[in-house]
Amino acid sequence: MKKLVLVSALILLNCCSAEIYSPTIRFPYEWLGTPGYGGNIDRQNITEPSGICFHPLRKTLFVVSDEGELFEIQKDGSPIFSVKIPGDLEDITVNPHSGLLYIVIEGEDVILEFDPEKREVTRRFPVNRAYGGNPNFLQKQEEAYDNGLESLVFVPDRNHPEGGTFFAGNQWDPPCILEILVPLKSNKAQVAEARILRVLPFKMDDPAAMYYDSETGCLNVVSDADNILVEITLYGKLVREYAFLGDNQEGLARDDEGYLYIAQDSGGIIKVRDLRNHKPQGK
Repeated sequence: MKKLVLVSALILLNCCSAEIYSPTIRFPYEWLGTPGYGGNIDRQNITEPSGICFHPLRKTLFVVSDEGELFEIQKDGSPIFSVKIPGDLEDITVNPHSGLLYIVIEGEDVILEFDPEKREVTRRFPVNRAYGGNPNFLQKQEEAYDNGLESLVFVPDRNHPEGGTFFAGNQWDPPCILEILVPLKSNKAQVAEARILRVLPFKMDDPAAMYYDSETGCLNVVSDADNILVEITLYGKLVREYAFLGDNQEGLARDDEGYLYIAQDSGGIIKVRDLRNHKPQGK
């Protein structure tokens, strides 16, 4: 009888533990068109779209491609303008206070500043590869493919001397999420060095897309390799994890109406309604 009670208690404990600790699997979203097929807003057949961001001042989207092109589009995909920018453009982000855009070039590991009014690159910020005593922490590959900086987001902070810092995902060499200091205000030169401040403790392979949610204070990061999306704090603490939709997800953005945009390197920009509750998180 005692054994039966003990077994029952263990089963109950396991069930409770599973209920408490089991992750949410499905990302909560709603298709805009036919489930599984609708929602692609790309009207220009952009080749290998690799990054996307929502511009809160212009109320538009900016998309970059591996082929060295930048596009501004409406939220329904209608084209506004496009411009050639040489390099393997991997992601794009915006400073919501200045309205300036920042683009990361993979392989070169350079962050470009782009003025959407002038429609031109205004400054370049090469990222120093050194960190923690290792001068080549961000490994430079001389082969056909360099698995370097793949995603980029600006996190504004009015109390920071530069107005905020950048967070970036390094694809494989090594796979990690970094905080990067870029001298946006302290150095007015056309070329100025950026440097790694820290590496977040959170481990993820191929962090290929990310955006910052100002409502929750969390980074939303997508692993292209594992098809998952995580919400993490700026200190690297996991808040939520989801199985994520899309294919070859290399760009991620959320607009002011609660729609999520996924730029797929294999082609297409998927737009879905984000059904998550965006509640502030702690450290």
